[in-house]
Amino acid sequence: MLILLNITVTLVFILNDQFKDVKAIRSGFWKMVSIPFTAIFFVECAMVIFTTDGGTILREKKLYILELLCQIISIMAYIKLFNTDGADEEYANGASLLSFAFLMRNLRISTLLEERKEFKVIMQMMMKMTSPLLYQFACLFIVFYIFAIIGIYGLGGQIKQPRFHSEDGIPNNMYYMINFNDLGSSIVTLYAFMIINNWPAITDMMCAASGDIWPRIFFMAFYVIVQWIILNIVIAMMLDIFCNVSAHMDNEFMKLGHI
Repeated sequence: MLILLNITVTLVFILNDQFKDVKAIRSGFWKMVSIPFTAIFFVECAMVIFTTDGGTILREKKLYILELLCQIISIMAYIKLFNTDGADEEYANGASLLSFAFLMRNLRISTLLEERKEFKVIMQMMMKMTSPLLYQFACLFIVFYIFAIIGIYGLGGQIKQPRFHSEDGIPNNMYYMINFNDLGSSIVTLYAFMIINNWPAITDMMCAASGDIWPRIFFMAFYVIVQWIILNIVIAMMLDIFCNVSAHMDNEFMKLGHI
């Protein structure tokens, strides 16, 4: 019921307001209407969080983490809304934050949609992928960090803003921003190569800057480790979780059908 009421408020006060020249959402009426909903959701969230252990929340009740985030955003919004000394811009920012919290809270309708087997399979798959994906991202970060350090050691400071006529073999088309001059730039460079974004031009530029062929070997090793191994493991993991969840949901809905 709370979720349906929240959707109604969203449709009446937020989405409907977007098609008007004068934004009624800036009025005091919207501010006062939102308070009871925020308070009720706060009590519900507090009861669940304080009566359920953290592991169960992370495994089965992740949407209450979303609600906690919405409550934090709502508090920030009310501070701006009720600050009588604030300018109109502050009030508008507060109303925008509150609107965002209400829109995000509508994601909780997924608990009702889980009555459909197809949707529940997807939701359960996403829930079970959280921990394995974190481990895979940790492995990916370690690989990125190691290769970034190697790139800084071998190519740090060698890629610079080219002159007008593209001297040193570096094209004058802003590719010089793809470099290994610092850790942040190195990770961006490796990410661009991971998604295979104009990798021949990147490789040629690195070889021209170093005057050696070793960047090709460097990028090939990175490609094999990331694309062929880690990302394929992620895809295999997702397929395995989907098959297990789908089979489990088939059995669960079959039992419900016989009741």
